[in-house]
Parts: sequence; structure tokens; C-alpha cells
Amino acid sequence: MNLAFLFASLIALLSGCSWLPRAGPSASDVVEQGQVEGEILFDIVDVDDRVVSTLLGRPKESFARRFKRAAEPPELKIAVGDTLSVLIWESAAGGLFTEPLPTQPSGPKPQTEPLAPESQPPRDERQNELGPPGSPEYQRRRNDPLGGVLSAGITVAPRGQNATVIPKQQVEGDGAISVPYAGRIPAAGRSPEEVQKIIEARLAEKALQPQALVIVEKSAANTVTVLLPASVPISAAGVLKPSIASVAAGLANPVPGISATVTGPPSLGEAPPAPAAGARVPLSPGGDRLLQVIAAGGGAKSPVYESFVQLSRNGVTATIPMRQLVSDPAEDIYAQPGDVLTLVRVPQTFSVFGATGRNAEIPFDAEGITLAEALAKSQGLHDDLADPGGAFLFRYEPNSMVNALNQPVATRSQNGTSPVAYRFNFGDGKSYLLAQQFPIRDGDVIFVADAGAAQAQKLFTLLQTITGPVITGLLVCRSSNTKC
Repeated sequence: MNLAFLFASLIALLSGCSWLPRAGPSASDVVEQGQVEGEILFDIVDVDDRVVSTLLGRPKESFARRFKRAAEPPELKIAVGDTLSVLIWESAAGGLFTEPLPTQPSGPKPQTEPLAPESQPPRDERQNELGPPGSPEYQRRRNDPLGGVLSAGITVAPRGQNATVIPKQQVEGDGAISVPYAGRIPAAGRSPEEVQKIIEARLAEKALQPQALVIVEKSAANTVTVLLPASVPISAAGVLKPSIASVAAGLANPVPGISATVTGPPSLGEAPPAPAAGARVPLSPGGDRLLQVIAAGGGAKSPVYESFVQLSRNGVTATIPMRQLVSDPAEDIYAQPGDVLTLVRVPQTFSVFGATGRNAEIPFDAEGITLAEALAKSQGLHDDLADPGGAFLFRYEPNSMVNALNQPVATRSQNGTSPVAYRFNFGDGKSYLLAQQFPIRDGDVIFVADAGAAQAQKLFTLLQTITGPVITGLLVCRSSNTKC
């Protein structure tokens, strides 16, 4: 009688689910917890063909769509701070920038014969007229036959070449450069061809049919900045992982799941972001596309499926996966002066909990995986514990996607996203076909609930652990005919 009472007491005591160990809520608990007292905490979406097609048809961030004016290469303009060199030609000798014509002797031919070579003054005496070789006076009188008219540093064109090189100079703050006899030439905001025409017009009445050539030797404005910073983990819902939230401060958030916006200084105790490596890549007049600029800046060092490209232009920022930029030629738009290209490495992972063969944070290790592949990486559903109809995938979706799924937005939705739990019933064979198409995103959480029978099994296992020694002792007492 005492033994039966003991068994009944133990069963009554341990039959409550809260007393039994488990990895998470049951499938029915997840459904019930989605709404509490009329407040929507998260949506339960049963996955079918319509849901999968809606997810696959969601609009992606696109450089071609966001930056519509980048279909043609940009026209490069001279800017303040650029270094220019100017060459000037004249049609004949004797002009402003060329050596004078040789003088012809006037009057009757002298009767005296020129001195014989041995009677001519020594070469040293003739050089003394110009000064010692290498002296400033020697160089000035040799290179400047106009008697100092040209400024120092200008190379006078010798006969037969008729080209003069103006020393390199930077475009000053007023946007102009200086050209002898032409004055201050406006250059900033103009193309080299436009500056050439201005110089030629200024010298038209002073030089002999002048022709100018303007060359941009160095330009800081007509460049693209390419940055290669440290990894910035970002969740699939566009929310930075808390431990490194300050690393991506200032990033825009055009599409949830790709990038995020964080404002404010780093939190106390957080490590500052690693210094970025990068380069300024000059643009060519014919135009350079984004992949060409990235290659010139050093290229991506991380796997393609973990790399994202962020383009900032004129106050607009967009981010797309590197694989999208490589695979879709339309996304490889022309770079513009002043663009900032940032290559970010975001390790793609998903987490698995519950009745599966492996509970862990698992990397993608590929350009994109499906739910079927994700479950395979976690060694599938545990056949002794899993509830086939209780497989859930949790993620944050944009409110626009929630509306497209005909679901209500969560009551406490923030930052334009709403939590959603997608439910799969793997007791139905078609769910495996849907799982092969259902895309996994970075930061997804997969949970497989325990079956009801698993809880009963746990109960009997626990009872056996507690009552096993008692039953064994009673049997020993009975077999030995002793009083217990």
C-alpha cells in the first residue's frame, strides 16, 4: 500500500510540464504566446507556396535603381587643389613664348675676312659674355633671350619645336591658375578643353596663333575613396549585434537585413572599431565601373558570400551583397567623383535550438542557403524528441513584407520591422519541397519543439531514476525473506 501511494504521489508531483526539463516551449505554447491579451507580440505564419513566392519576390536593394543617373561615365571637371600643367605652342618663331628670329647683318658685306679659327677668341672668353656655365646669369641669358620677360621656371621653346611648358601649379582657392600674358585663368568647374579655349582666347592678339594644352597631373576631387574596414556583424533584421553596435555608426539602412543605422557615441566598455585600410583611386576620363575601382583599391579579401559593398554618394547610401554586384552587370555602375566605397565583411550565420541533432550558431559557408540546407547542417530533427509539426523560423521582417503576407504588424513594432515566426509542418511531405526554396538570412533563429510523447518519455525516465533504487531494494528484501 505504501509503495502504491508513493508512486501515485510522484506521478502527481511530476506530471506538470514546468517540472520537466525541456529545450523550449511546445508548438502550442509558441502559437499561444504570439498574442497576449489582444497585443500582438509576433505573427505566426504557416509556410505554403504563397509565402515562399512572396519572400522570393521581395525587392532587393539595387545600385542601378538607387543611383539612376550613373548609366553614363561622368564628365570630370577641374577642382580647387588640382595640379595642372600647361603647354603653349606658337605657329612660328619670334613670338611671346619662342626664341627670336636670327638677326641678319645689314649694310654692305665687310671687306675683311673673318678670323681664322686659330685667330678667334678662345671659347672661354665667349662664354664669359654669358657668365660662368651653370651660373644663374648664364642660364637666364641662355634660356630667356627675351631679356627676363618670361617668369622664372618657364621653358622657352627652341627653334623647330615652338612649345613652351608652364610650370605645374595648383588651382588656388579662387579657382584660377596663372598663365603669363593671359593673367588669371578660371579653371575650377571646367574641363581641360574649356580652360584651353580660354587661354587661347586671352593670347590670341599677343601670340602667333597660340594653341594650348592643359593636362591634369593630379586631382584629389576626381577620385573614389575605397575603404576596407574590419568586420561589422549585422543581424538579418538590420539591427547591429549589441556588442559591436558602435562599429557601424553612421551606416545607412536602406533595406533591413543588409545594413543598419546607429547614432550616438560608442557605449562605455565597448572596444573602438579597428582602423580602416583604404586608398583613393583616381578616375579616368573614359569612366571606371565599381568593380574596376574596387580592384584598383586592393579588392575584397573576404569570401564573396560574406562581403557587402556600401556606396555613399551625395548623401545617399546603399548596400548590396558583393555576389550581387559580381553576378549582375547592371549593378556595376560607373563610379562618380567623391564616391565612397566601403567593403564590409559580415559573417553570415544562423542559430538552431530545440530538438535537433546540433544546437549551435552555424556559418553559411556558401553564397546562400535554404532551410533544408540549414537543417541538414544542424543534423536534422531529433527523431526521439522532435515534433514534426513544431518547426519554427524566427526573424524580423520589414513592415511592408508583413503586410504582403497579409499579417498584422506587431503592436510594439520598432524601426519599421516586425517579428515573425514561420511555422513548418514536416509531417507533410510537401514541406520539404518548400524548405528547399525557403531562403535563410543572416541572424535567423530555427527552433524545433519537443513532441508531447517526448515529455511523457522524460517523465517515465525521471520516475525510473527515482524509484529504481526503491524497487530494487524491495525485491532484494522479498527474495531474502527479510522484513523491510
